[in-house]
Amino acid sequence: MSAADPSDPSRYGRAFADVYDQWYSDSFETNAAVEALTLMASGGSVLELGVGTGRLAIPLAQRGLRIVGLDASPEMLDQLALADHGQRVIRVLGDMADAAAALARSGINERFSAVFCAFNTLLNLVSLGDVTHCFETSRSLLTAEGKLVIEAFVPVAPDSIPPNSLSPANVNSDAAVFIETTYNSETSVLSGRHIEVRPGALSIRPWSVLICGPLALDEAAATAGLVLHERWSDWAGAAFTENSTAHISIYTPDTTF
Repeated sequence: MSAADPSDPSRYGRAFADVYDQWYSDSFETNAAVEALTLMASGGSVLELGVGTGRLAIPLAQRGLRIVGLDASPEMLDQLALADHGQRVIRVLGDMADAAAALARSGINERFSAVFCAFNTLLNLVSLGDVTHCFETSRSLLTAEGKLVIEAFVPVAPDSIPPNSLSPANVNSDAAVFIETTYNSETSVLSGRHIEVRPGALSIRPWSVLICGPLALDEAAATAGLVLHERWSDWAGAAFTENSTAHISIYTPDTTF
């Protein structure tokens, strides 16, 4: 598996679609997330950016919500199609940095009560400019009372990130898996590879993540015409504090924008 251009939005899904559910099955607050998103949707349509294999989209659709799942990776959408036995989730191929254009190409012209991007997926974008553009196009897809919901990690201080590292990966696999990373302090992008070693076989799975904290996301949101409505430290609604390691940030349209 060759490493693709980091700016290719389909790169992560192509590299991880076949192992994602197995490797990360213990990493999520799925039930709490589904409950929270169902309440936020208030019965309206929902758009998931980076729908992946449908971990959240499928149970949301089973609640009776209209769910559109967008992903840049055909491989991820194929996995979603296999898991979604009732074919309840509307699958759209496209880049979440310009979701409105992807939906228009698919003939979907509607506003959503909730647009969400879960578990660090937003930070697969390679620059804060791309994040801002994603927020702008997401705002254009929201109803007047709609919510943009982002789940992401709170990064450590950039100067504490080593320029290079190699460590075992904490994933559910019977293979030996290692993570190799390189940090570019000028672009704030951490590039990595999961190296999967089996007898007689070696798989390289490339990825990158933008080191971008909540305050930087708030600035991007403000530029896009969004305001922070609430911020939690988990999907159960726990208060966000200076010690939180993750955040659920809920943005709404700025009516003065």
